Amino acid sequence: MTASKEQSYLLSAVEGWFNRPDQIQHYAKECEEAPTEAEQHLLSTMPGQGSVLDVGCGAGRISFILAGQGYRVTGIDVSSGLLQLARQNGIDKGLTISFLQNEGADLPFPDGAFDSAIVFKVLCYLPTRELRSVFLKELHRVLKPGGSCILTQHIVPDEFQDDGRDEHFAKSEAARFSILERGDHLPLGVGYVHWFTVEELEEELNNAHFDIEIFESDEAYGGNGFMQLVRLSKRNN
Repeated sequence: MTASKEQSYLLSAVEGWFNRPDQIQHYAKECEEAPTEAEQHLLSTMPGQGSVLDVGCGAGRISFILAGQGYRVTGIDVSSGLLQLARQNGIDKGLTISFLQNEGADLPFPDGAFDSAIVFKVLCYLPTRELRSVFLKELHRVLKPGGSCILTQHIVPDEFQDDGRDEHFAKSEAARFSILERGDHLPLGVGYVHWFTVEELEEELNNAHFDIEIFESDEAYGGNGFMQLVRLSKRNN
């Protein structure tokens, strides 16, 4: 879909945020870390082989792990800086992975292109429920029949939803946008992120064409309880 002027502004804010030198440095360091216990729990539910789309791949941390296990991996991200790092790291590791830049909700792949998808901490960077709905429909489209998606998303309890609207938010041009929803925040006045409640995330996923097979907190897997773990399977009707 064609994003509105305000949606495009916020998408560009996300791109700019993840091209900041401090973010590049953070994800470069994180790239050497093993999956968390919660991530490993979800990764263990993936099919044993096939093609995988890693949405929001960043510097390639999860992409490299999967490629090393024999999966055919395509990674997409909004950040050209992180993708440059991912491509070089892939060469250094001797791994064949296709890394592509992509912004917004549309996915530039044919129908049924992938056996599975990974969407770790991505939905929160798509402004408006409308764009997130389009993205989930696109995700359904590019998965093969019987395909699956594993997803993680930070959760913020309802009573803390307004805490991020600080002086940086108030000074931002985007603070006056009509499309802003409760839970939308503008880090340092220049980025964009949406804070989900558990109920909101579950509602948006229920409205997509997926069956929800896992929907649980990361607390049982060494987490702090503020990350939701999800496994979706493609509904073929």
